[in-house]
Amino acid sequence: MPEAPFLKNAWYAVATSGAVRAAPLGRRICNEPVVIFRRADGSVAMLDDRCPHRKAQLSCGAVIDDALECRYHGFRFSGDGACVLIPAGDVPPAAFRARAYPVVEQHGFVFAWFGEAGKADPSLIPDLSRNDSPDWAAVRDYLYVKAGYKLLIDNIMDLTHTAFVHKTTLAGPQVAETPLEVSVNDGVVRGERVMRNVDPAPIFRAALGRDGKIDRWQIMEYHPPILAVAILAAKEPGTVTTLDVPTHILYNLFTPETERSTHYFWSTVRCWALDDMAVSKTYLDMSRTAFNEDVEIVEGQQRMIDDDPRGSALAYFSADKAALEARRLLTRLIRAEASTP
Repeated sequence: MPEAPFLKNAWYAVATSGAVRAAPLGRRICNEPVVIFRRADGSVAMLDDRCPHRKAQLSCGAVIDDALECRYHGFRFSGDGACVLIPAGDVPPAAFRARAYPVVEQHGFVFAWFGEAGKADPSLIPDLSRNDSPDWAAVRDYLYVKAGYKLLIDNIMDLTHTAFVHKTTLAGPQVAETPLEVSVNDGVVRGERVMRNVDPAPIFRAALGRDGKIDRWQIMEYHPPILAVAILAAKEPGTVTTLDVPTHILYNLFTPETERSTHYFWSTVRCWALDDMAVSKTYLDMSRTAFNEDVEIVEGQQRMIDDDPRGSALAYFSADKAALEARRLLTRLIRAEASTP
């Protein structure tokens, strides 16, 4: 039996808060078609995007009186999946309902649980509280990527690529040459790289207005199944021996659409110049440029993997250690879930 491609008992980001309105939003998540909509009281609901009557797409319908009306025959379903109206006058059987998913909206995103509903513990949602904290300023965006989510996780967990892919934004000297320290503890993969007395990356020069030498940190964390965090800092040389306050933190939520396509939600937060819109614009513009460069590379990578007649495996070297550990951790979790009765 082939291995399952996704961990089911987990929270996945399915939309930004701003993308969910009264009009239904159709998406495919972990190979499952879903429809997301907002009720009159502001709460969010998510159902299977198949009408249980004739399998029409519910996302093609409309929300009426807090129920999703199927465009084909007018059947209506409440946010909990119950059928509340059959226009022909039939009394809806109790068992006739659309599948409803546990959903939680927080920190600017809507998260949904795709496994057993009884295991949907909101405390397991990744901590993204800095996204809406008054002590941090955030910029964020969404990208649709025609590549598998594991390749995107690889991309964040191995930042040596910044010197070659992001020459105008995130690049900087000594990234590829500096060893990466990797650990796996409490279900989190962590990679750390410290560069001393180096020139700043373009994004640091633009945001901080600094051209002199810096001490620079890159800390990458993988929290399965979809969160990859980059904690980045630039400090005056020799002022600190260990990282205290980061210059900015990048949250990456890689939600699989299918095995070969991904919904990429990202946000960058900082704890300085909170009200400086020019700094926010710099971060937004340069981050968009960099992440679109990542998308170009990774989508090409996916095409080459799919077209490889030999089906050869990816190679791993020292800089790939954090990415490899992330893949191993995810594989262990998926296999453990599949083996649980």
